[in-house]
Amino acid sequence: MATNKVYGLRETAIKWADSAQTPDNNLTLSALAAGAGRVGVQHDFGATAGARDFIWRATFQMGTAGVVGEVIDIYISTSDGTNPDGKEGVTDAALGSTNSLKNMTFVGSVVVDTTSIDTDITRSGRIRIDERYVSIVVHNNTADELKTDTAVHSVTLTPVVDDIQAAA
Repeated sequence: MATNKVYGLRETAIKWADSAQTPDNNLTLSALAAGAGRVGVQHDFGATAGARDFIWRATFQMGTAGVVGEVIDIYISTSDGTNPDGKEGVTDAALGSTNSLKNMTFVGSVVVDTTSIDTDITRSGRIRIDERYVSIVVHNNTADELKTDTAVHSVTLTPVVDDIQAAA
């Protein structure tokens, strides 16, 4: 009996980062203070059917010697186009209150694994997003600010769609 194979086809990554990187969506992370958060510009996946599964990847650098084990938390704020989760807005802006994170979807934490500055700290994972609109939210849950550099910090979402291969 012939069987079909289903592959995960990766589409073009969507990037949130400082404007100097020419990202798809602005998210100003340069010098993000300890304990502070930032909301990125809302992305519109479009009205037609698309990917629901995404691989996320976040990269940061610490501005001073980081404390190994502390974390930088990643959230998403989805929206129906009118009401974003956490009510924090849809533009590149400071997070108004960490309390609003409770009404967003936690994506994952990037764990500080070095005390060196100028060293990337990167983590990735997988998330499902069913809404049309999404903003990336970053909470610097460390005792140190992120590096003052507009070319190093980013969060990307890479859509992964099912690609069914016909049986040979």
